[in-house]
Amino acid sequence: MIISQALLWVILGVCLFTFCLGFTYRMSIWLQGEDEGGSGKRCWTRRFFSYLGLFLKTLFSKRSGKLIKSFFADGIVHGSLFRDSILKWFIHIFMFWGLASFTLISILHLIAIAAAPGNTVSADSPWYIMVFGTLENRFTAIVMDFSKLAILGGAFIAVVRFLLLKSKYKSVELKDKSAGVIISFVAILSFLYEGTFFLAMDTPVTRAAFAPAGYILSLILGLIPGINWAPVATGFFYASMALLLLFAALIPFGRYSHMVFGPIVAVYNKMIQKAH
Repeated sequence: MIISQALLWVILGVCLFTFCLGFTYRMSIWLQGEDEGGSGKRCWTRRFFSYLGLFLKTLFSKRSGKLIKSFFADGIVHGSLFRDSILKWFIHIFMFWGLASFTLISILHLIAIAAAPGNTVSADSPWYIMVFGTLENRFTAIVMDFSKLAILGGAFIAVVRFLLLKSKYKSVELKDKSAGVIISFVAILSFLYEGTFFLAMDTPVTRAAFAPAGYILSLILGLIPGINWAPVATGFFYASMALLLLFAALIPFGRYSHMVFGPIVAVYNKMIQKAH
């Protein structure tokens, strides 16, 4: 596979800038909306630093344990959702942690490929390139594969639950159905990247088996004769990485912003509750 390393840095830089811009925009809207009688940049930035100071003060106080507990229990583990519905909790946990793990390992994979000397991974490469720069690494293969299986598993449970609901208009998942479709589509593209990568690199089964879904897909695709799999794998790599990073970069701008701000809101609610 021959990949333009410069293009990868451009994709990563544009998406990172877009995400930071959206994060700042969403924070400004949120903080301005809470102000009484004031508006503008000065208002929301002042309130931001005020809350930041309150957060640091709380973090280094006797109440820090409850703040950290709220962050993990409500923002990460989604404890309130578990108490409401175990099935919805499973859906959100699979989707949330699947997407988070998939995004993180994909970014590390992209950076390692972009930083690989000569666009190759060898025994002389730095450790992070050897670990994250190829799907032939067992750790990267496992995380890449199972994070996507979690995403598709969460989407499947959501579809089954929706079909079984008598009052479908009450389904919370309907609000996020477009996100589920987009994420599942990107996951499928990445599975195709895995399968074609194993074919292009002629990866031995002792390594490819650590990404079971990708390996099985490679066996199926391998039945198609007369195809040069290297450019196909390159195409799926660009498509899956670009769409995933673009989706992640646009999260703060729209209806999916709770994916990023959920843990922040959980800490904020606990912090304000204790402050008053």
